[in-house]
Amino acid sequence: MPKKRIMALLASVVALLVVAGANTEAPGVEQLPPYIGVIKNNTKYELSVKSENSLATLIAPGRDWIEFVVWDPKFDFIAYHEGEPFACQKVMVTPDAFPFMCKNYDFIVEINPPVPTPTPRYYKKYKKRYRRERTG
Repeated sequence: MPKKRIMALLASVVALLVVAGANTEAPGVEQLPPYIGVIKNNTKYELSVKSENSLATLIAPGRDWIEFVVWDPKFDFIAYHEGEPFACQKVMVTPDAFPFMCKNYDFIVEINPPVPTPTPRYYKKYKKRYRRERTG
């Protein structure tokens, strides 16, 4: 057999395998279900969050909540305010474990405002009283 014919035959077999493999999944590989959770924004700022399943950016309004869909059971959550990271958390999904607004969600991420650091309190130190000695 000529070498060109063998190469053409091999190329057609590879093309058939690629097309057949594109339509079927590998055995034993299961699709992960989408996990639906809640992002609860307790701050007064609008925060932006990158979507896990598309290239979109979601906006979480101030003092409100939105639903959030992820595909991984463990993910890093980062919220941005004016392009700067505002809050970050590591989230683990537990299916139907969080009741919120008459539904069971897989996770809840709460974003709370930063706690102000208390200013140190300085106590006023009074001068010590002293008496003059009386002369005369």
